[in-house]
Amino acid sequence: MELTQKREKLMKKIDNHLRTMARHLVTFDTIEETLNYLLEGFYKEYACDLVGVVLYEKGRLVPKVWKGDQFTIDQTLHLDVRDCSPKLLKNAIWWQKDKREETNCAFHTAIKNENLSTWFTVPLHNLNESFGLCIIGFHEFVPLITEAEQIFTEFGHDVASSLILAREKENQKRKMKGIEWIKENILPNSSIDYIIEKVVERACKGTKANGACVYLYDEENTYFDLHPPWYGLVGHPIKIKINSNKSLDSYFPYVEASGGTELTVPLLVNLKAIGVLYVTTGGETNFTEEDLEFLKFLSDFVSMQIENARLYKFEYESKKSLETILEYQQELVTKTVKGADLIEITNTISPMIDSTVFLYDRFMNPITSKVKGEEKHLQTDYQSEIMKMKNEIIQLRTEDMQLTVNDTVLHVLPILQGNKALGYLVVSLYQKRMHRLIRLTIDYVLNVYAIEFIKQKLVLDTKEQIQEGFINQLFEETIEYPEKIIQYATLTNWNILEPHTVVVGSFYIEDDGGDNVVAIESKKSRVWDQMKSDLSFHLKGIIFSRKGDEFIIIVQTPSEKDFWSRIYKLLAESTKKEKVTAYVGIGGSTSTLDDYYDSFMKASKAKNVIANRNPDGGYAVYDDLGAYTILSNTSDIQSARIYIKKNLGALLQYSEKNNVDLFGTLKVFLLHNGNVREASNALYIHRSTLEYRIDRIAELLKVDLNDAEVRFELLMAYKLYSLFDFEPTDLS
Repeated sequence: MELTQKREKLMKKIDNHLRTMARHLVTFDTIEETLNYLLEGFYKEYACDLVGVVLYEKGRLVPKVWKGDQFTIDQTLHLDVRDCSPKLLKNAIWWQKDKREETNCAFHTAIKNENLSTWFTVPLHNLNESFGLCIIGFHEFVPLITEAEQIFTEFGHDVASSLILAREKENQKRKMKGIEWIKENILPNSSIDYIIEKVVERACKGTKANGACVYLYDEENTYFDLHPPWYGLVGHPIKIKINSNKSLDSYFPYVEASGGTELTVPLLVNLKAIGVLYVTTGGETNFTEEDLEFLKFLSDFVSMQIENARLYKFEYESKKSLETILEYQQELVTKTVKGADLIEITNTISPMIDSTVFLYDRFMNPITSKVKGEEKHLQTDYQSEIMKMKNEIIQLRTEDMQLTVNDTVLHVLPILQGNKALGYLVVSLYQKRMHRLIRLTIDYVLNVYAIEFIKQKLVLDTKEQIQEGFINQLFEETIEYPEKIIQYATLTNWNILEPHTVVVGSFYIEDDGGDNVVAIESKKSRVWDQMKSDLSFHLKGIIFSRKGDEFIIIVQTPSEKDFWSRIYKLLAESTKKEKVTAYVGIGGSTSTLDDYYDSFMKASKAKNVIANRNPDGGYAVYDDLGAYTILSNTSDIQSARIYIKKNLGALLQYSEKNNVDLFGTLKVFLLHNGNVREASNALYIHRSTLEYRIDRIAELLKVDLNDAEVRFELLMAYKLYSLFDFEPTDLS
C-alpha cells in the first residue's frame, strides 16, 4: 500500500514537472533556447548522467545539444535512420524494459558503447512533423516507472509543438530583421546595381551561402543576364539562353527546393519572372527549409525594388534617346532646308547611327555610301552580297531584309512613298543589334530620304516636261523658232548641231488578265524609268523624250558597228522582268536642225516595220530596210492607203468580221514565196488547212496566188501596211 502511494506521488511529481516545463518551453523565441531549457530541466530534476537532444535532419540523426561528462554522442549518434529501429522516432524506448528492440538497431549499439546502465527516450513529434528524440541516461541502474511512459510521450508532443513555435518565431524575427535591413539599405531611388549588391550580400549573411548573384531576364533577347555585382564565386555563365519549351529548373539547380548545396529563388513581379536569386555554399553544407523561406521572403521584397529600378533606368535612357533623336532630326532638317544633297545627308547619317550606310535608287543602282574606317576592308564584300540579292531587294515593299557578311548584319530597308519604292537604304550593324534608338533614327532617316527623292523627282519631271516640249518642236516639219531651240540646247550642254540619231520605240505589254488601264500605264512608266536609268549609266549625253505612246532617244551618231545591237540588248534587259516587249526603230543621222524631223520619221517607220514583222520585238535601222526605204521615199500616205485597200481591203474586212486571221495567213504565205510546206510549218497548221485557207483567200481577193506578179503586188501592199502602221479601221 505504502509502495503504491509512493509511486503515485512520484508520478504526480513527474507530471507536474513536465507540465511546468511545457508551459515554459513555449515562451522561448529560438530553437536553441528551447533545447537548452529542455536539457537543463531534465538534468537537474532527475539527477541523470546524460541528457541529449538528437534531431532528425534529411534522413539522419544529428546530436544537437547534450549535457554529461565523458560522453561522445556527438560522434556515436551521427546515424542513418534506415539503420535504426523504425519505432525509434515514434515511440518512447525504456531500457532495459525494451531489450527486444536492440536487434539490428544502430542507435542501441551506439548507446551501449556509452556504458549506460539505464536510459529512456522521449520522441519529439506531433501529428505533422518529427523533430527527433531526447535521451536520458544513467550509469547506475535506476528503476523506471513504466506508468510514466505515456506522460513522457505526451510531453514529447508538447516539446515538438514548442520547437515548431520557436522556429516560426525565428523565421519571423529573421523577416523583421530583413524588413529593417531593407528599410535601412534600399531606398526608393536606389540604383539597380546598388540594390543587387545589397541583396546578394544579405542573401549570404542570412543563409549558409558563400556565393550569391542575381540573373535578370532579358525578354527581348530571351536570355538570363548575370547582373553585377555578385558575391563570392558563383560559377555560372554570364548569359544563359532560354528555350521557351523548357522549365526554369532546366537552367538553374534546386529551384525553390532545399537540401542541396545550391538554391535558386525566382524574382517575381505580378506573377511574372523578372530574374532569379542564386546562392551556393560551394559544396560544403546544404541549404535548409529555413534558408529557402528566408530567400523567398527576401525575393518578395526586392523583386519590386529591382523592377522599379529597371523601369526608372529604362525611362531615363528612353528620355535620353528621345533627346538624341530630336537632335538628329534637327540636324537633318537643317541639312534639308539648306538644300543638302543625298551625298551630304548620307555623310551626316552614318556617324549618327555609328554604321556604314549604302544608298541605292529604286533600280538598285548605287547613289552614294559612307563606310566606317574599321569596315573599309569589308566594303567589297558588302557590295557583292547586296548585288547578289538585287532581284529580291527590288521586290521589297514594306518589309526589311537582312543579309549577313562575316559578323555583320546588313539591314536592307526600302525608302517608300506609299507602297512604291523610291530607293533602298542598306545599314551595316557590326556585332550589334538594331536597338530602338537606331530603329527610330533610321525610320526618320528613311522619311528624309523619301522627301529628297520626291523633291529630285519633281525637279526632274519638270525638266523633262520642258525638255519634251522643246524637243518635240524638232519633230515638226517646219521649225518656227530655231534660235530658241539652239539656245535651250546650249543651256543644257547639248551641242544640237553635232551629228545625232533619233531612236523611236514602243512597248507591247503582255496582258495577263489582271491589268487595267492604270496598271498598264504604271508599268510603262516604270519600264521607261528603268530604261533611262540603265542607258544613262552606260551612255553619256543621251537625250530622252516621249511623244504619245512612243519613247524617243537621241544619241550622238555612233561609229561602232555593233552600237545599236548593244543598245537594244540593254533595252531588252530593262523590259524583260516586266514582261514587256520593245520595238525600236533607228532613223538617219542629222547635220542640221531640219534633219531631226526626217530622222524622227525614218525611225518611226522603221519601228512600224519591226513591230509588224517581228512580234517578239527587235530593232531596225531605217537605212538597212531595203525595199521599205524606196517605198517610204516614193509613196505618200494617201496613195499607200488606196493601194492597200485595193489589194488587201477585202481580206482585212473578212478577218475582222469572222475572227479568222486570213490576213496574217496570207502574209506568212507570201514571205515564204508561196511554199505551202514551209508556210504551214511556220503557222503550226496542217498543210491541207493552209491549202483550204489559200483557196478561200484567192476567192475573196479574186486573184490567182500562183501568179508571181500577183504575189509581188500583195507583198508590196503588206510592206506599205507595215511601213505606215495602218489600223484596219483606216482602210474601211
